[in-house]
Amino acid sequence: MDYRKLRSFLALADTLHFARAAAAVNLTQPALSQHIQALEQQWGVKLFARDKRKVSLTREGALLLGEVQQTVQRVEHLQNTIKQVAAGRRGMLRIGYVGTSMLESALVKIIRAFRRDFPQIALQPVEYSVNQQLSLLESGDLDIGILRGPLPERRQISRQILHQTSLCVVLADDHPLAQQACVSLADLVAEPLILQEDPEGIGLGGAVLNLYAAARQIPASVLRARDVATAVDLAALGLGVTFIPHAPERFLRQDVALLPLAQQDVTTALYLCWKTGAANPEIRRFAGYAQSHFGDEPAA
Repeated sequence: MDYRKLRSFLALADTLHFARAAAAVNLTQPALSQHIQALEQQWGVKLFARDKRKVSLTREGALLLGEVQQTVQRVEHLQNTIKQVAAGRRGMLRIGYVGTSMLESALVKIIRAFRRDFPQIALQPVEYSVNQQLSLLESGDLDIGILRGPLPERRQISRQILHQTSLCVVLADDHPLAQQACVSLADLVAEPLILQEDPEGIGLGGAVLNLYAAARQIPASVLRARDVATAVDLAALGLGVTFIPHAPERFLRQDVALLPLAQQDVTTALYLCWKTGAANPEIRRFAGYAQSHFGDEPAA
């Protein structure tokens, strides 16, 4: 399977525009079209619906998109591994992280400090969803996972709390509640709730739904977003409210308000996870380093 053709498929799926997709992968538009046609012929399915006005993914194209993304990521990982080996670097850690972890400074501080103190160990951080990380950890295709709790109990995955911080509410800056010093869940019960597409009971979405359940509150409706950035965008549009870990407002859009919850004990935990018994000695080194320098609680 031609890696270049797969990248062309992903570029067109992302832009839904032949000219922009061709530019993204440094091809001419006819060459990109040939790549897409070759894939459709090889796979026996139509990937895109095209007319004079727009391009859209077909049902088959949408179903294959996730698999192609993972395949391309693995090829790119292999390419990076080959470069590291050729350069004589022996240590390497493949680190997955959820998007919300970058709203906190803890992970950035750990990776910076570890790279400074262990320059011989190559770090390869890649953003993955909760489900992707759990699967990649279990298969051995990921060394370290940075995940937002709550997490499912899995004997084959070890974990430790990396950092805990308070949960905050994000809403449009022209929302009637935007000028308040803080809000309670009772204030929000009539608002549509915007949640990331985390598995049920897991991750930030699970933490927020658990919060509502503990307070015996039910949101007016639930709107799903693919990631934290999209959730904040939808809140800015006034389509509902969303929750994120406490973060400096400079990290967010200027047209949203970030408010603390009146319940002072509402926190969200960031976990460092790895496959139990994994052979890579650098995993324990990284976990121990993170715990001794930045961890909030002992390993579980």
